[in-house]
Amino acid sequence: MFVRCSPARPARILSFGALASVLSFPVFLNAQGFGGLGGLRKPKEATLTRMLPAAVNLNQKRIKVAALGAASGIPQDLVLILRTKWVTAIQKDPRFILDERNPETELRFTITNYYVEPRTIAASGQTPACTFYTGKIEASYQAVEVGTDAPLDSENLSYAINEEGTRKSGGFLGGIIPKSNRGGCGTNAMATQNEARDSLIDGIVSEMSQRAAPFEETLTVLVPGGKLEPLSALAVSQRWAKLLEDAEKTDPLPKPDDDAYRLYLVGLANEALAYQDARDAADLEKARRGDVMSDKAKQSLSQEEKDFDEAQAYLDKATKAYKDAMQAKTSEREFRSPDGRMEQAVRLYATINRHKAEYQDAVSKKKTERAALDGNRSRSGGGAGTPASGPASTLSQVIGMCEDHISEIGQLMKDHPSELRFEQSLTVSEELRVRKECGAESRGILDAIKAQLGNKTSAPKK
Repeated sequence: MFVRCSPARPARILSFGALASVLSFPVFLNAQGFGGLGGLRKPKEATLTRMLPAAVNLNQKRIKVAALGAASGIPQDLVLILRTKWVTAIQKDPRFILDERNPETELRFTITNYYVEPRTIAASGQTPACTFYTGKIEASYQAVEVGTDAPLDSENLSYAINEEGTRKSGGFLGGIIPKSNRGGCGTNAMATQNEARDSLIDGIVSEMSQRAAPFEETLTVLVPGGKLEPLSALAVSQRWAKLLEDAEKTDPLPKPDDDAYRLYLVGLANEALAYQDARDAADLEKARRGDVMSDKAKQSLSQEEKDFDEAQAYLDKATKAYKDAMQAKTSEREFRSPDGRMEQAVRLYATINRHKAEYQDAVSKKKTERAALDGNRSRSGGGAGTPASGPASTLSQVIGMCEDHISEIGQLMKDHPSELRFEQSLTVSEELRVRKECGAESRGILDAIKAQLGNKTSAPKK
C-alpha cells in the first residue's frame, strides 16, 4: 500500500538529526587526534631536525676519485663529466682533502647503465604535439682504504627521471622527489636532452656524496591535541628527553584509538633523541679532524661510538612505538609518515655496522698474511730488517704502523734508529709494498731507509 508522507514529518526528522548532532558533539570534542576540538582546529606542528651519519667516515682523509669506466654503449665523456663534478663536490666540503698522489682512501665508481630518451605527447585539438625527456643512470660505487685495500663502503646506486619527478634508489634516502617547477610538457620530466643528462649526473653525484658525509634535513611533523596537548607542547619546544620521560610515565588513555597518539609521541621523542646523538657524534668527529692516536682523540672515538650505539637503540625504540601506534589505530594516515624514515635510518645503521665488520675482517686477513710472510722470510734467513732470529722484521714493524694509521713514521725512524733500523736495501717488491701499504707515509719512510743505509756505507773522509 502506498503511504503519503505528511509535510510535517521531514521537519521532525530533521529536528531529531540536529538534536542528535548536538548531543554527540561533546563526544566528538573529546575524541583524540591531531588538532584541537576534535579536528576543527588547525593541527599543531613541531620541528624535527633529522641527522643521519655518513656510511663511511672520511673526515680529514686524503681522497682520490677513481673513475673505473663505463659499460659498453655508454658515452665515454660521461665518465669524465661525472668524475669532474664529484671532485668539485668533494672540494667544496671542508671535511675532505683531495690528494690524487698520496691518498688514504680511494673512491671508485663504474657507470653500469645510462640512457636518456624522448617521449612525445600526441597533438590533440588545438594543442600541438610535445616532447619531454626521461632517463636513468646507475653506478657501482666503492670506497677502499688504500693502505690495506680493505673495503669501507660499497653500493649500487641509481637515479632516474620520470614524469612524476626523480627517483633515488640503492642509497638511504630513496623515493620519488617531485620537482618544484613543472618540466617538459607540463610533467616533472625534463624539457631538453641536455637538462636530463645534467640532472642525472648531478643526482648520482649527490647519491655518492651523501654516503661520505652526514646528511641533515629539517622536517615538520604533526603533534596531537586534546588530552595530550601538554606532551605536544614539549615536542613543539623540542624538549625531547622530557617528552619521552613524561609520555612513558603517562597512564595509557582508556581507548586504544586515543592512546595511539601517546605512542606516536613516544616514537617521535625516541627518533629525535637518535638524531641528537648522531649530531653529537658528527660534531666530535669534525673537531677531531681525523686524529685517531692522541689520548684526546681516543676519548673522542669512544664517545662517538657510544653516541652511535645510543642513536641506534633510540631508533629501534622509535620504530616499535610507531608500529604500535599504527596497530592501535590503522585509520590514522599520519602514523604512516615515520615508517619510511625509520626504515631508511635503521638500514643505514645496519650498513655501517656491516662495513665495520667487513673492514675488521679485511684488516685481520691482512695481518695474517703479513705474519705468514714474516715467517717465511725468517725461515729463509733473508730479506730486509732484523736477522732471522728476531721476533719480526723492521719492514713488518713499519708496515704494521702504516696499517695502524700512525703518522710521521719516517721521523720516528730517524728518532729511534736502533729500534727501527734497516740493515740492507729493500728489494723492488718490498719497496712497492711500502708504497702500497703506507700511501702518503711511504715517501718519508723510504727517505729514512736511504738515510740509514747511507750513514752506514759512507766512508769517512781522510
